[in-house]
Amino acid sequence: MMKKFDICNIADWFLIHESMTHKKLQKLLYFSYGYYLATHNNNADELNAEMFENDFEAWVHGPVSPKIYNLYREAGYNYISKNENEPTILTEEIEKVLFFVLNKYKKYDGDQLEKITHAQSPWMNARDGLLAIEPSNNPILSKDIYVYFKENNMIVE
Repeated sequence: MMKKFDICNIADWFLIHESMTHKKLQKLLYFSYGYYLATHNNNADELNAEMFENDFEAWVHGPVSPKIYNLYREAGYNYISKNENEPTILTEEIEKVLFFVLNKYKKYDGDQLEKITHAQSPWMNARDGLLAIEPSNNPILSKDIYVYFKENNMIVE
């Protein structure tokens, strides 16, 4: 079993690298979780390698970690300041995924990233039967995330 980090450690890592909106941070965390899951696991029934505990919920604006939401909610639509703290020492495997995700998605804003997640089955599955503006705290299942990322070859070589 690999060491799991806290999602806050991963959020700090992103914020050490750049200032961003809360929405963008949420989506980068979601993508990081998905890429890591698909890269470091071999089947959907044994997801032993997780970057952090999955607490993503299918909110109106895409996948959201309530823990991160509560931590940064006061930022609203404004940018969260760049973090000047010393980063938690992460594993090489995790950093590889984080740099990959940051580089791949840095050109997008939170709204563009929201649109991307809205087109993906894990979020859609969790919101099945809900109206577009209907609030939800339905969990986004790790198994769904893994299958989607794996089937779409969203892995880090």
